[in-house]
Amino acid sequence: MASATLALSGHANAQSSITLYGLMDAGVTYTNNVTTSSGHGATTQLSSGVSQGDRWGLMGREDLGGGVHAIFRLESGFQLSNGALASSGTLFGREASVGLEGPLGTVKIGRQYDLIGDTFWAYSIAGNTAAGLLAWGLPAYSAGGGTLDNRLWGDSVNNAVKYLSPSFGGLTIGAMYGFGNVAGSMATDSSMNFMLDYNRGGFHGSLAYFFQHNATTTSNLAEYAAGASYALGGAKVFGVVTDVSLTAGNKARATTYDGGISYFLRPTVSVGAGYQFQTRSNGLASANQMTVGLDYFLSKSTDLYWVAAFAHDHAFGPQIQAALGGMSSTDFQTAMRIGIRHSF
Repeated sequence: MASATLALSGHANAQSSITLYGLMDAGVTYTNNVTTSSGHGATTQLSSGVSQGDRWGLMGREDLGGGVHAIFRLESGFQLSNGALASSGTLFGREASVGLEGPLGTVKIGRQYDLIGDTFWAYSIAGNTAAGLLAWGLPAYSAGGGTLDNRLWGDSVNNAVKYLSPSFGGLTIGAMYGFGNVAGSMATDSSMNFMLDYNRGGFHGSLAYFFQHNATTTSNLAEYAAGASYALGGAKVFGVVTDVSLTAGNKARATTYDGGISYFLRPTVSVGAGYQFQTRSNGLASANQMTVGLDYFLSKSTDLYWVAAFAHDHAFGPQIQAALGGMSSTDFQTAMRIGIRHSF
């Protein structure tokens, strides 16, 4: 990930390093049945940050002795297609944190991704192929404009304190609290997140709980998530289930199942396929999506890819390409993309 590292020497027992890194994704996406002012039509657009969000960042690490290190990360998101800042124009909208790591674990303070976003992408078809937003669309947008987003991509939480324990035979415990910073109320706009993670051999599994006060103007949000994967040779089987609910009003709830398989046909060629199925409360019909992908690695840092997604939503017009695509004028939508990614 890193190609430029600056090493600095302090006193006899301390060393510091700063690493510059980044990732860029660009390609052309075709989407059918997009709603227009006159009905519907297909769109073909150049878009960036679809497979993974465009970003650049700096990581720092200083040896304090006794196995303890001071750490920091500054990470900025942007749109390669037009150079604009992502995250509503925030310079370091993806992460801005500082902390300590050592024998007792790691503590980070600042704006940072929650534990679900750190880990659970690895159990989804979006994270195991180059599909990215083309596979996030159904769980994020089909359940009515993203209110019940299953949050596998995580959120950057402001004013957050995150702790990760050392690994105990492959088991790691994580906890995170986001301060609301509202005078007179500790709970308003705050969030909390807990995770158990086990990673040993070819098996990786996680359980998580997330709760956010004032997720909407009238309701809090609660999420339970469980995911696992198993890798053997060039093959990987993966799956994740999330249950997201609002605590007020009609207590809307969505449960999303996401699973699939990826396989390296050769060291430079990977294929993958996955299926998503979502159920909703309050009599809303279900939705499902099939996603397939092909990835060709020109090097460890650069790959070319093709992905396709086929969505069917019985209650809403699907929006396959989350955040960037257009809502379908029917209950079906298909999208295909050819792109390139480069990391440094």
